[in-house]
Formats: sequence, C-alpha cells, structure tokens
Amino acid sequence: MELAQETVTDLLRSSWVVEAARARLYRHWAAQDAGLESRAADVEQRAGLLEATLADLGRSPDVALVDGHRAWIQNLVGDGPGEVALGDLFVARLGDWVEAHTERFLGDRGPKLKELGDRERALLRFPDDLPPPPSFEPVPPIEVSPPGDVVFRFAILGDLHVGSAGAEERARAAISDINASGAELVIQLGDLTEQGRKDEFEQAVKVLAELDIPCTTMMGNHDVFSRDEQRLSGRDYYGNSFGRQPDGVILEHKGFRFAVLDSATLSASPFAPFDFVSGGFTDGAAGAVVHGSLTVPQHEILADVAAPDSPPAFVFLHHPPQPFTGFPPILFGLCEADSGRLHATADSGNVWGIFAGHTHRNARTTDYGAVPAHEVAIPRDYPYGFALVDVTERGYAYRFVQLSDIEILRVAYEGAGQIHRRYGLGSPEERGFVWMKP
Repeated sequence: MELAQETVTDLLRSSWVVEAARARLYRHWAAQDAGLESRAADVEQRAGLLEATLADLGRSPDVALVDGHRAWIQNLVGDGPGEVALGDLFVARLGDWVEAHTERFLGDRGPKLKELGDRERALLRFPDDLPPPPSFEPVPPIEVSPPGDVVFRFAILGDLHVGSAGAEERARAAISDINASGAELVIQLGDLTEQGRKDEFEQAVKVLAELDIPCTTMMGNHDVFSRDEQRLSGRDYYGNSFGRQPDGVILEHKGFRFAVLDSATLSASPFAPFDFVSGGFTDGAAGAVVHGSLTVPQHEILADVAAPDSPPAFVFLHHPPQPFTGFPPILFGLCEADSGRLHATADSGNVWGIFAGHTHRNARTTDYGAVPAHEVAIPRDYPYGFALVDVTERGYAYRFVQLSDIEILRVAYEGAGQIHRRYGLGSPEERGFVWMKP
C-alpha cells in the first residue's frame, strides 16, 4: 500500500516539527543538565535531514508550529529532565516514531538519520520496574454558567473503540450518565470500533441503543479498514449499521443546525501500528491513514452552513482542523485544504463551535476568529468521560463530565500513568468554558 504524495509530504512536515521541537526541549533541559547539549545537537541534525528532503519536494518547514509542539511535549514530560517518570524515554520514542515512518522516504539521508537515532538510544537507561500509577483522584467538576436561559442541552460522546479493553464498559457508563443528564440529543465523534470489524460495528450499535435520546454518529479512521479482512470495508459496514453513507449530514433541533462531518479518509496506511513501548512497529495489520479529509458532499454541507441567513450551527468531525500541534503534528489533523474551507465556514458568522474527536484529550485546537475548535476526551481513556453543552439564545456553556461510576473509574485509573494523565486531562479552561456570540 503506497501513500499519496500529499500524505508523504505531510508525514515529512510532521516529522520535521517533531524533531525541531524535541531539539528545543533538549536545549531547554540542557540548562539543568549540560550533557543534553550533544543530544540536542544530534536531534537538530535529524531535523536538518528532514528539512533537506522537504526542500527537494519544494516545501519549507512549518516553523510556526514548533513552539506549540514543544509546549505539548513539555506539558507531558516536565520542565526538566527526570521531573516526570519515563519522560526522557517518551521524548526519545517520539524520535523513534519519526525514524520508523520516514527513513524509507529520505533516500541516502536515511542511514544518517538512523545513526543519530542510535546515538540517542544508546544514552537511554530503562528502569528495572515501571513506576506505579498515581493515586486515584477524581477530576474536579468544572462549574460553568450558561449565558442566559437554556434552550436545550446536548451531549458529545467521543471515540468509543468498541473491541478494545475496557471500552464497552466505560461507554455504557457514559451512556447511563448521559441518559440522566437532561440532554436532548447526542453527537458521537467516530472511531466506533477498534479494528473496523463487522462484529465490532454490530456491538457498537447495541451499545448506543442504550441511549434514551437520539444519537448521530460519524465514521472515524479506526472504522475505515477491517484489519481482519485487510480491506476498506468501512463504508459498507458503517452504512449498514447506521443507515446512511458516511458523507456527512445536517440535523436541525430547536432552530439550531448540527453539521456532522465524516472526516475519515478512505485510504489504507502501509504502516503497521507503532508501539511506543518498544519504539517500533508491531506485528499487527495496518489500519487506515490517520489524516482527515472531506468529501464533495461534505463541502456542500459547509456551503449550506455558511449561506447567508442560515441559522446558527455547530460543526462536528472526527479530525481536529489545522493548525494541529499535538502528536503527530499536522498529520493527525484534517488536511490543510479542508481546514481552510472549515475556517471560511466559521468566518461566515453562522458557526458557534467546532468539536472534534480522534485525539482522546481535552484540548483547544485553535480558534477561527471567535469560533473555538475544541477536542473532546473519550470514555475509555483518562480522564474518562464525555461533554455536555447548554445552549442559549446568546451562546453556550461547555463542560467535560467524568464518569460517575467510581468503581469503574478505580479500575480504569490503574492503567493510566503520569504521562497519560497529563496528556488527556486538559486545563480547567479546556474542560469548561462559556462562549457568547459576538
């Protein structure tokens, strides 16, 4: 399976941002440990190899994204070496991800990239025992007051990943909470399944049938490709399971529109899953590409949303739009052209908010003018929950809600280490905010 040239270019762009950000982090850490200066220099060389390859393609590196990605890494591993358990190993594994995915595209620069990576790996010291997870501590609820009388409440249910460990039980716990929340409808953000299998789709339908209110889903990248069958079966399985083809849909509720966009790209990846523990690819089968894109019918939906005198709308998609500085930067988000179209739709003044899944975290991707593009954490992974939105005539209040089932949480917390928790939680402002129309 070969990648499209646009995806290869974005892979190289993403990898350059990772290496440039890692180099800046090592420089920052070197103020406390001078021995990291040489490591920073080696990673800067790796970034230079990627930059030269991009130049061969007529592309400049995305300098403006480096500080954002460095901040993302630093949030996970701390301001200094050793501050967070396994932090130095995690930073090195980001470089291993770059090497594993790009070496084949670098030509005669590939061996040098690997040589520099071998030097970094030789300096790593693996602990004899993994640190225990932090203690159980429920996430404090965020109190936000809606800007006016509430017209209705809706819920946002992130990626389900039915078929993976703990996913179904935690999804059912989220659904039980949503049923008791007073929400009038639910938007689910894709990745219904873990491996795109027919039986996983069937089980996801059963789980969602426990909702007492209407729910609209979308297709995520995990739903596109059946790893058992090694084929792009997602359109068929999704259509048969949820009664529509994954080309987006507009819903209307009490004078508001809900534009649901299936942003998963219908293309298989040539890469097997990458394992951050071992620093290499696993023996498992490949899945779909992680990059997002929109079909022609979905562009027509955006045009409809942006039309003059159209009612206020919320937009939902699986992939966060650009600029995306999480991991992997650029590549894990919606493609640039479609992000530009989404930005233009937001500029119409009709859009009140954009919400995305895919990343399993609470985070503000970006703001398109006054319109937030926001990532929503999921039931399966820390901090284990969903979102509720209280809509008024003047705006809305958004809040992330952790699962209420304490026993389920206690078990789930045992699998969430310090880095995982720092990744998914988000700031208080990212777990709860109020938006008012300009």
